[in-house]
Amino acid sequence: MHATVVASPDWALELSGVTKSYGSNPALVDGTFDVHRGEIFGLLGPNGAGKTTLVEILLGIKHRDGGRVRIMGVDPEVAPRQIRELISGQLQISPFQDKIRVFELLDLFAALYPHPRDIHDLLDLVGLAAKKHAFYERLSGGQKQRLALALALVGNTDLIILDEPTTGLDAQIRRELHEVILKLSQLGKTILLTTHYIEEAEKLCGRVAILFRGRVHAVDTPQALIARYTEGENLEVTLDRVLTPEEDSQLKSRFSAMVSNGTDRPVYRFHGNQGERLLVELVLYLSQQGIGLAEARIRRPSLEEAYLTITGSRIDA
Repeated sequence: MHATVVASPDWALELSGVTKSYGSNPALVDGTFDVHRGEIFGLLGPNGAGKTTLVEILLGIKHRDGGRVRIMGVDPEVAPRQIRELISGQLQISPFQDKIRVFELLDLFAALYPHPRDIHDLLDLVGLAAKKHAFYERLSGGQKQRLALALALVGNTDLIILDEPTTGLDAQIRRELHEVILKLSQLGKTILLTTHYIEEAEKLCGRVAILFRGRVHAVDTPQALIARYTEGENLEVTLDRVLTPEEDSQLKSRFSAMVSNGTDRPVYRFHGNQGERLLVELVLYLSQQGIGLAEARIRRPSLEEAYLTITGSRIDA
């Protein structure tokens, strides 16, 4: 007799203190985060951070050593069969027989779920309608990734886990898959996306968990992480002439400016939390002093800078 699935109304995923070791080697030290229903949630970390181990625990491929996991309010180790109706996923490595056709694979996976998606609609969604009868071996790398995504979607589950879905793809195919993922979100699906591409997490995800050496170090929106772990915006301006020593001193004193080079048209760098406001104030001041502005550029901090502050390491190091 199996436990009855009672879905949580608020959370798709709830993880607290999840651990997993392989012998004496810890893969997960502390997996702790929650995923709202309907959001795209990013699990951002380098290779070896523990992302795939965590995904395999959620999909029931591996058992956790400790901690708490709830999928729609249900512990996957208590109700493994029922949980399959709630969650589906795409792993980094999906080896299939070379001589199986695209529609045959989809039919096979669809048979595992009580309410699968229409296969023709799914092929249209991922851009593989023209490859319906193609053998797996005849697909390009990008088409195989699209098929892996389609197989993750065929179950029509509420929660979809995508493990590094765009790894190794060129920029164009990656952008196309991003569009598919955004369409899924618009359909109300909850998506857990693991990635080591910072720009991908920043573009797609409503919230992000930073996973480093098996531990979740921070969870928030990309914008909130940037605001919390970086030091504001940089404004760089190029003036139309060299300032007199007195003008230079007054500008530096008033705006805490730094000169980044000493060319005929010097570049000054300013720092603040609101680059646009600082630029307006600077333009007014320069106008009053009879100083022309040749060029201005606001450089906003990125999620990559926040990641470096949080972990002390570049993600591609």
